[in-house]
Formats: sequence, structure tokens, C-alpha cells
Amino acid sequence: MLNSARNQALLAAIAAAMFFANLGGAHLWDVDEAIFSQAAKEMLVRGDYVVPYFNGEVFPDKPALMYWFMIGAYKVFGPTEFAARFWSAVFGIGSVLLTYRLGRLMFSPVVGIWSGLILASCVSFNIIARAATPDSFLVFFSTLAMLLFVSSTAKARALSGEPNERNAPWVGQTRFEPSWLSYALIYAAMGCGVLTKGPIGVVLPTAVIGLFLLMVRAEPVELVVGAGWRGAVRNTFRYLTQLFSPLHFLRTVWSMRPLTAIAAVLAVAGPWYALVGVETDGQWLAGFFGVHNFGRFLNAMENHRGPIVYYVGAIAVGFFPWSVLSIPCFMHIKNQVAEKHPWRPGYLLIASWLAVWVGFFSLAGTKLPSYVVPAYPALALACGCFVESWLRNPLLVSRVWTRLVWSTVALAGVGLAVALPIVAHVFLNGDWTLGTVGLIPLLAAVVGWRMSEQRRVQGAMVTLATLGVTLAVALFGVGAAYVDRYQDSPALAAHIVDHKLPGQEPSIASFRYFRPSFVFYTNQPVAKLESPAAVQSFFANDPNAYLLTTEAQFEILRSDLPADVTVVESRRRFLRSGKIVLLGRAVPAGTTAAKPAGSRDSAPR
Repeated sequence: MLNSARNQALLAAIAAAMFFANLGGAHLWDVDEAIFSQAAKEMLVRGDYVVPYFNGEVFPDKPALMYWFMIGAYKVFGPTEFAARFWSAVFGIGSVLLTYRLGRLMFSPVVGIWSGLILASCVSFNIIARAATPDSFLVFFSTLAMLLFVSSTAKARALSGEPNERNAPWVGQTRFEPSWLSYALIYAAMGCGVLTKGPIGVVLPTAVIGLFLLMVRAEPVELVVGAGWRGAVRNTFRYLTQLFSPLHFLRTVWSMRPLTAIAAVLAVAGPWYALVGVETDGQWLAGFFGVHNFGRFLNAMENHRGPIVYYVGAIAVGFFPWSVLSIPCFMHIKNQVAEKHPWRPGYLLIASWLAVWVGFFSLAGTKLPSYVVPAYPALALACGCFVESWLRNPLLVSRVWTRLVWSTVALAGVGLAVALPIVAHVFLNGDWTLGTVGLIPLLAAVVGWRMSEQRRVQGAMVTLATLGVTLAVALFGVGAAYVDRYQDSPALAAHIVDHKLPGQEPSIASFRYFRPSFVFYTNQPVAKLESPAAVQSFFANDPNAYLLTTEAQFEILRSDLPADVTVVESRRRFLRSGKIVLLGRAVPAGTTAAKPAGSRDSAPR
């Protein structure tokens, strides 16, 4: 259990099996996957590795690092779904291994192995590790920065050989002063985050380290005891006043070598930002910083809004099944911090990590569950510490709590068994099979309950881990490919490709309905038309024209369309009510035949 190489090989194998299972089995999911995959494809086709484009226009949504990795995968595997997602899975495995290393250095090898397993088997991390989005990249570089910080401050005497379970390098650590070179490497890792997703790649990890240093360097505060809630408020005020006192704050900031931070981040990310600014006359920079950073923080974009407690629910679902341990885990760590346990420095870093990421995005106008996934390694470490302590002391958690834990797992199973068939009935032509996924948590709840009653903690925790792994593979490796049959854009795009006139490229447009995946699968730009007059002109100018729109919008256009334009294909909207229709002219005899039923792009309507 304590062999580092064996543990890492085991974790890598489990994570690879989960993240690569049927990775290319489903088409790209709108909107994010399709739009990022197409942007990388357009960079490759244009031979321009500086300016991201989508649908023929400058695309200022994300920096270039993710696209460069996708382009590399396209060159090896072709522009496929597997290639677009390949590096997300690789970086997902990397984050699992980094989390293991953090747990091993900060706490113990046992905490490391459990933390890595916990991260690999929770719901939201599986989603980002299997998606063609920048989130997996950002998690990796943020976690790498934390590991570089921890390893640069760990006691040198404990770094040789295998640390024992109570003598990890950070246990009892009192000084946290990385060298200049260490800080340069830490900020270089953050610079890669800036090349992945912008300023948050350096601002938030730096804030995590800064908050941690403020806490560990603060002088003890004399507490008011026995004064009820007023005393608690007074203690909190005194602590925060000392923590953020100007002199203490400035000394801490200066100790973090801010000039080194600026130099390292500029060295890594600056050249590309300068080039893209020059080549687009500042257009890309204005859109990226003005709209997609400050705009998203200040306002709810694309209707992604939520209350300030939004991420409580998001983490409860996204960190499942391990979120069922959250209350006893929090209570245990709180007690250990109060008792000045040797693991206290590690707990403070975890607290800083969570406070910065969750706090920042709770205040942001735009909210999405994936925004706080870079904090999931911290959640995994906290949960790993709790599991290790529970394994040492089977009586640590009362039967009341274990019964609540497994009852919650069972309720989740019932919820899946009920909700998935309802969704299938409403949106997927009554396909009830997905409800069987709910049997996985139900079976785990029965096994876990029995083991917990017998105080077989290791068996109970292995059951929870097995639940996470099995559920993730069932949902994302099998279920996603099963549901994929009902996606509309790929099948409609396939109709155009299969029926285009010989030797001619069709003109393609959309009317008040646009899906990025339509651009990816037609492999050409899709014009966005907003008026019936523009639609008339579009069909009048090209006999080989196709228009994508909704059934409701088609009724608006029907009377103004040319007589030979008709509905050539229609599909039920994916996970929405109504239908999507493809308008075009009758296909002349002798054109390419459509794909036979049963092919990948053929699906129930």
C-alpha cells in the first residue's frame, strides 16, 4: 500500500480505464465541445496557430493552449471526437496523479492513494476528463502549481525514501518559504493556466497560496471564551482583522515574489497574447478580456445564473458519491484543526483552496458547475484524510451517520431510477432503459450498509469507490453513447454530406437556430440568417442550398419560400420539445445515397 510507484500505476490504470472508456463513442455535445473542437479544426485547416477562429470568424472565447493540443491529436488520429477529447483524458489522469502526490507529501501515502481514487471517481471530474473543453487542462495546471508549492516547502529530510504514515514531509511543517527558482516554476505552471483559460489561471492559484500563507504566518489571537454567538463573532472579527492587517498582508505578498510572478507568467503566456493582439488589431483581446472574463464575472451570460449558494448544490451532485461523506468529514477536520493536529498545515491549504475557488465563483454573475472543478482536488484531499482516519479508528463515525450516508446513496439510486425514465419518456421517444443505472447506487447502498454495520470500514469505502467508478463508466462510457443516437445536428449534417450534388459544395445556413456541432459535422461555415428576406435571397442564389431551422420558424418562412424548397429531413430536438427541420431542394437522381439504417448517424426520429 505504501509503494509510491505501484500506487501511481494503479491510479493511472483506473483513471485511464474510466476516462478512455468509449471516449469517442458519442458525437460532440453542443455547445462547448463542438465549438472548441471546431475552432481547433479551423486553426489546423488555416495553418494559423495564433488566432482562434470559429465558423470563419475570430473566436475570442479561450486562449490557444487547448487548441494546440487538439491540433496535435487531430494530426495523429484525424479530426474525430476521440482526438478532440484525447488530451482532456490525459490531463485528467495527470491531475489524479498530482492529487496523489499532494496527499502523500501533505499527509500520508494512504491519504494520497485514497485522494487520487476519490478524485478519479466523482461525477463532475469524469465529465471534464471526457470533454473537449479547457477545464481538464486548467485543473491540471492549477493542481501542479499547488504541488510545486508543497514540494518546495516540504522538509528535505523526509523527501528521501517512503515517508511513513505519520511522517509525510508536510506533517508539523512550520516554515513555508519557497526559493526564487521554486516560485518561478510555480508561476510558470500558472502561466500555462493563463494560456488555457485566461487570468484566473494565475489569479486564483496565487490567491490560494497567499491566503494559506496569511493564515500560517498570523500570530495567535486571544479568543473570547464562553460568550455564545457574540463571542464567536468577536473572535472571527479579531482573527480577520489580524489576518488582513495592512503590514501583515503586504509582507506576505512581497514574500511571494510578485515580480517573479509577473516575469514567469509573461514568459510563458505573454508571447502568444502579444501575437494574437497584433494579428487581430486588438479584436481578440478586447473580446476575451472585456466579454468573456469581466463580462462573465459581472453578468450572467447565456442565462447561466444562480444564487450565491449555487455551488453547494453543484458540489453535492458533482462530487457524488463522495459528497455523502461531507458532513462527518467536515466535523472531523474541524476538530483536528482546533486540536492543532500535525496535519493542520495541510488542512489550512485545503481550506484556502476551497475558499478561493468556491468563494470567487459564488460572487460571479455567470455560474456553471464546471467553474469550481479546479477545487475538486482539495475536496478529494479532505475526503482522503477523513477516510484514512476512519480506517485507523472504525469507531470514529457513529452508526447514525453511516446509516444516513448509505440512505443518501440509496435515495440517489431511486432518484436516477425514477428521473432517467421520465426524461427518456419526454425527450427520447419513451426509451426507458436508462433507468437501470439507478440499480448501481441501490446495490452499493445495500452492500455498504451491511459493511458499515459490521464496522468493516475498508470494505465500505471500497464499495463507495466501486460505486463511483461503475457509475461513471455506466453514465459516460455507455449511457452517453446510447443517448447519442438521439442527437439531431450530426444526423442532419450527414444528410447534407450524403446528398450533395456531385462536384459541388452546398451552401449552408441557419435561421434563428444555430448549433456549433452543425459546423463541425458539415465541415464548412454555416451562415446565420435572421430575416425571411435573407432566407429568400439565400435560396435564390444557390440551387444547392440547405437551411437549418426549427419547426416553429419554418411555419414563419413557409409562405415565402421558393416552390421547390421543402423539408428534406427532420429530427426531434435533442432533449428539447419540438423538431429541427432541414430545408432544401429535392435531391436529383444519381446523387450519393444516404447512409443505411443502423449506421452511426442513423437514429430514431
